[in-house]
Amino acid sequence: MEIDPAQYDNRVEGGLYDDVVRQLMALPKGMSLGDATYKDDFIRESNVNTGNFAYKCRDNGAEYETVLVGEILPRPCGTKFSAIGNHYLGTANTPNIIDDKTRVKGVFALGQPTQATEMMYVTFGNQIATLDDIIQSDMEELKRQNKDVNVKEWTAHAGTDQMGMPEYIIVNTEQLYAVPKGTQQAVQGKRARVTKKTINDTSEHGEGKAAKNNSVAGGSKDNTQETEITTNTFYDPTVLPDYGGDLFQHINAKLRQLDIRNVENELIPPQNWYTSLKRGTLVMIRATLHAFNWKERRVYQLNGHTIRVLDDSKLEVEPLSSQPNRFDIGGSSSTSNSRVSDAMANVQLGKRGRQE
Repeated sequence: MEIDPAQYDNRVEGGLYDDVVRQLMALPKGMSLGDATYKDDFIRESNVNTGNFAYKCRDNGAEYETVLVGEILPRPCGTKFSAIGNHYLGTANTPNIIDDKTRVKGVFALGQPTQATEMMYVTFGNQIATLDDIIQSDMEELKRQNKDVNVKEWTAHAGTDQMGMPEYIIVNTEQLYAVPKGTQQAVQGKRARVTKKTINDTSEHGEGKAAKNNSVAGGSKDNTQETEITTNTFYDPTVLPDYGGDLFQHINAKLRQLDIRNVENELIPPQNWYTSLKRGTLVMIRATLHAFNWKERRVYQLNGHTIRVLDDSKLEVEPLSSQPNRFDIGGSSSTSNSRVSDAMANVQLGKRGRQE
């Protein structure tokens, strides 16, 4: 990956990297992934119905949420942030379409930030160590139980050598597409609840007040609400430039506004996702930990619920996938408020570059 010296030079003590690390260190014990200790700060809990694992805070039993930091890596390293996301396309004979029921997530491979200071280098390595502690503990358990399970970890290696220390952290986004609640109710034959309205005084003293209030409610106020972006906002999926073709067979599903935020902590609309989250972007992510168990397979997964850009990348946007979104594949050619999200929102960044 080419490096822009103007962006990456002079990352010394007191720069953005170390400021971010200090703020991670200032979070409550165990909230930062690199600072957390498995079985001390959080524990594993097995679902009696599915056999899957969730991870809970040891002190109060709430779902464990953590904060991690890293640099977005290019697609060859495992990043799959596109209209197709992590969806398995199938084969030419048995294609897997994407419809209203299909779960599609984006995937980010995070690596050691470029030219990291010692503090950032240690922090990223500690994040991998925390995740590896869970894997190693489970491997010892499986060995005692004499079970042979194929494991897909939440970390990855840069090369073919799978025995060394992992170098990447793999994070899934929330689902890209969903059927809006109002549409679900309409499809199911349900109607919206009737809401009560305030009675306006039409007496001599109150005359004209109702008209004035109605003007506000039906005018600029509504327009403001319509244009305000929230995590409950839905879009036509075609706002993504690579959405289209026979592969996509959505009827009621729309593209969700994920909790993806810029340096100023403002939501980034989908039409700007690809330019805002390109390779080389430094991000902080609020995530939960999960493990899914099948008979002879276990998949560990980090689910990112909030993605905060800490520093934009000056690298070029990677070309969109050449994989056609039709059935000619295989031929010749991965929101809730919480104290963790609050902590992320309080990270002070301004508009400084990394070369301070």
